[in-house]
Amino acid sequence: MGRTDLASVLQDTLNNYFQRKAAGKTKANGETILVITDGEPDDRKAVMRLIIEASRQLERNEEMAISLIQVGKDPGAREFLKALDDQLEAAGAKFDIVDTKTMDEVEGLSLAEVLLEAIAD
Repeated sequence: MGRTDLASVLQDTLNNYFQRKAAGKTKANGETILVITDGEPDDRKAVMRLIIEASRQLERNEEMAISLIQVGKDPGAREFLKALDDQLEAAGAKFDIVDTKTMDEVEGLSLAEVLLEAIAD
């Protein structure tokens, strides 16, 4: 029943990525941001806006992936995360850079497999 301030954490992470990109210090094969969350974010619109704006700054789809893994069974959180996964391009994102999974879906997968699925999605 606590807060899930995903927007500020995501903003900090994206700022770090784009600062490193400007300095030529990002990974050539792309990078994945891994988020493990137990609930829906406090500010859905801010999270959506951040991801859409970040995608518009990318030069290619493979440059960045955001993998969100849901811990728990909150149906509201699942619905929102699926919208991030499936509907951001229609909302203005340049690329589909989000992949979402539940803990049940990643059970038995290695971390490398989870991250590869985020890039391939």
